[in-house]
Amino acid sequence: HLPVDSSNNSIYFHIHPVVFQGFQQQKRASHFSFVIPKYPQSLDGSDKLQVSVWMSLYPEIEVSLNVICNKDFIRVNAPSLKIGNHNQTYISGDLELREEGCGNYGPDLERLKFFVEHQTANRLHLKIFDPTKSRYEIPEDIVPISSIEPVQTIQSDSLYQFSYKTDPFTFSVVRTSNQEQIINTDVSGVDSLVFEDQYLEITFELPDDPNIFGLGEVVRPLRRDPRGTFQTLWNRDAATPTDENVYGDQPFYMEIRNGTAHGVFLRNSNGMDVTIIPGNPPKLTWKVIGGVFDFYFFLGPTPADVIAQYTELVGRPALPPYWALGYHQCRWGYHNVSTLYNVVSEFRNHKIPLETIWNDLDYMEGFKDFTWNSINYPREEIAKFVNILHENDQHYVVIVDPGIKIEHGYWAYDEGVKRDIFIKNARGENIVGQVWPGLTNFPDWFNKDTEKYWGDAIEKWLYNVDVDGLWIDMNEPASWCRGECTDVNIVEQILPYGQANDQEINNILNNGPGSITSPATIMYNSNLNDPPYRIDNGGARLPLDSLTLSMDARHANGFLEYDVHNLYGHMEAMTTWKVWTKRFGKGKRPFIITRSTFAGTGKYAGHWTGDNSAGWDDLYLSIPGILNFQIFGIPLVGADICGFNGRTTEELCLRWIQLGSFYPFMRNHNALLESSQEPYIWPSVAATSRRYLRIRYSLLPYYYTLFYESHTYGSMVLRPLFVEYPHIKSALVVDKQFMLGGGILVSPVLLPQKFEVKDAYVPPGIWYNFYSHNISFEVHDNSGIYSDIKAPLNEMPIHLRGGHIIPMQRPRMTTAQSRKTNYYLTISLDENKSAKGTLYFDDGESLDVKGKYTYISYTVYNQSTLVADVNWCGYDDGIILDKIIILGINRVASAKDDGIVLKRKVSRATLNGIEFEMKEVMAVYG
Repeated sequence: HLPVDSSNNSIYFHIHPVVFQGFQQQKRASHFSFVIPKYPQSLDGSDKLQVSVWMSLYPEIEVSLNVICNKDFIRVNAPSLKIGNHNQTYISGDLELREEGCGNYGPDLERLKFFVEHQTANRLHLKIFDPTKSRYEIPEDIVPISSIEPVQTIQSDSLYQFSYKTDPFTFSVVRTSNQEQIINTDVSGVDSLVFEDQYLEITFELPDDPNIFGLGEVVRPLRRDPRGTFQTLWNRDAATPTDENVYGDQPFYMEIRNGTAHGVFLRNSNGMDVTIIPGNPPKLTWKVIGGVFDFYFFLGPTPADVIAQYTELVGRPALPPYWALGYHQCRWGYHNVSTLYNVVSEFRNHKIPLETIWNDLDYMEGFKDFTWNSINYPREEIAKFVNILHENDQHYVVIVDPGIKIEHGYWAYDEGVKRDIFIKNARGENIVGQVWPGLTNFPDWFNKDTEKYWGDAIEKWLYNVDVDGLWIDMNEPASWCRGECTDVNIVEQILPYGQANDQEINNILNNGPGSITSPATIMYNSNLNDPPYRIDNGGARLPLDSLTLSMDARHANGFLEYDVHNLYGHMEAMTTWKVWTKRFGKGKRPFIITRSTFAGTGKYAGHWTGDNSAGWDDLYLSIPGILNFQIFGIPLVGADICGFNGRTTEELCLRWIQLGSFYPFMRNHNALLESSQEPYIWPSVAATSRRYLRIRYSLLPYYYTLFYESHTYGSMVLRPLFVEYPHIKSALVVDKQFMLGGGILVSPVLLPQKFEVKDAYVPPGIWYNFYSHNISFEVHDNSGIYSDIKAPLNEMPIHLRGGHIIPMQRPRMTTAQSRKTNYYLTISLDENKSAKGTLYFDDGESLDVKGKYTYISYTVYNQSTLVADVNWCGYDDGIILDKIIILGINRVASAKDDGIVLKRKVSRATLNGIEFEMKEVMAVYG
């Protein structure tokens, strides 16, 4: 029996430390919601309510019992079938509230409209909105809406069927192939649909023990916990706590049922909680504090299909420049240019490849954007340093934060005020925040003049310093006040750096420059920072303005920060990408790494997983973190190798270098005041770095081909095992191993003082040892097997999958030098003595290659015939294919001397007695 607190129609209570059988006790408090009916007979004479708790409970759990209101059902009025202007089918109908509604978190809307659009044979669009009043929706130019197939195609090939019930209004989506209901909102025990001014709720029925992946950004294992998941989506500056909302908002998930997959995307940037609750039936509930329900359903049927369909909608990932795939070195604490010279020299002396050196905040004058420290980083010296890097085929990347210091005489501030491009507060003044330089204003990416301002600032800053890429940080946006900074809520900076004096603060806060002539109309009636329904911000239901701007801040087009907060980093990445391509790129691809993301950010930038720590748990959690972003369509992602916060150890750093050599984005980075952790610090780590960077650089043609296919077709670069083996139950829970493309299995060591990988999962098929080329496993069990794999300190288990062809090159000290070596193929035959693979190459840097690329599909048949099908041949850099290694026939086919040359016509070749058929454009010399 639990005491009832009827305030706000919710019941809050604490459960004393309890551990239920079968569930592991957690170290931190967790927060879950339970739903109970609100009936008078539910309460006994002593105002107590009995509830059955059937999910995992942990110490000091705060539980919110949300009340069901059975009167809050909605019915359909006059549904209609129409043919749209684009010749696609759609269904629309009016919804009316039954009786007075619930009003749990504000008045219920009395009339709604639903709109169902059959967009393609594998994508369905459903929208529920208010037809009487305009509500916030994401602008189409921020997150695009994809094209629609002709109705004839949809009708003939559709993978789904849509249906609805009228009273109450519920809907379902059925997979055509097996008539399985994959989406169903007719769920017993919950309201079918709640639509209030600041609270929207809808629930999907789930199968028992559902396999759901996605929803983020979050630091946790890959599969969402079917015993109870409470995921908050609200961008937040937080140093990677587990199971809390952090930097990005990704309202997308994929579910796998009986080997087939479907995806769900809610095109909504407002804050929300998404819960997965077991029961009869299990259910997934969306609890959203604004906007509209704007769902897209993707029918797959494979996991790879789902991701391709999703990125077709929100935007395909950018193809990175080739050099971005090399090794990157950074730290906060490279105090001057001399330090950079020394780091680069040490890499060279230890013969460790270094592609790019980075600068954190150290290069700035007083932490101000678009400045060079006149003493430690004088412009002439850093320009000279960068030129030397470029002479050696190396690169330079620097950090930029969005906060512009409030300081008269500082160009970026004065010009921002003059052009009136900063976000405003509710009074129409430039809103004040606080980050590294002190009190700051923030560019408003919705302002039509901000793009030019941002470009002018970058141009003035970099006019003679040829920086290769930008790292945009703190763009949640982060601010160290709660909401707008005032004279009573300014927090002390954690680190010993100066901030504005009292008089300066007083002048800024009381006489803030800049204004808007027509303040936006407030669309909500409550306190925006602390709305009626509190999402679980920070795992403690923190106010929305905690460590960020006030939610009543206004953007140039009238949008409230309350609605567009989660878009800030995405829009900064988009604006930076536009500026770089138009003004600085010289036709080359931009390189941008962002901390905060939203759906579709991969079109403009890569991501790193934020301020992790030097610990073994962080080493492991980097894998599901990176795999999640493959699901989100942002493949260029990595974690800070060896850990950002805390002091790493030699063994941890060594194992992290091994794992990190397979991150799509590979960067070593650590914090100020921490011990140096460049790989040359320890002889053992230096040796491991040399070995595994040689492996990485030898695989660059394979990596680059995977990125091209991700950019073109929406495929994944790193892959959870369930992407390749969706029908195998064991593969659904693996998140300590992963696939690089479809052909390489990586099984890292994730614990200290361990020299084997215990219970590594090995899927069905033939698996070859990457190092020895011998067969390690021939797995005939269709479910795969578990095996202990030896992993001495200097080696991480890597296996080549039978049936795949991996294009490779000889590794050198930089990617540019590696690109100049000849190609070779490593062919791993499967049980049918067959294999397939692809190779893409171009100049590695052009934004528009204009047909100057080559894309080849390789196929081996019956061990004896290699077919090279040249899909397109428009790029020739004179590099030849000079060696073919075939695994599985106990001999090596190798063409020495001139080998096989691209762009020469010949039909077939014989190498070491093995006949190869060449289509169109390949020849043999010698």
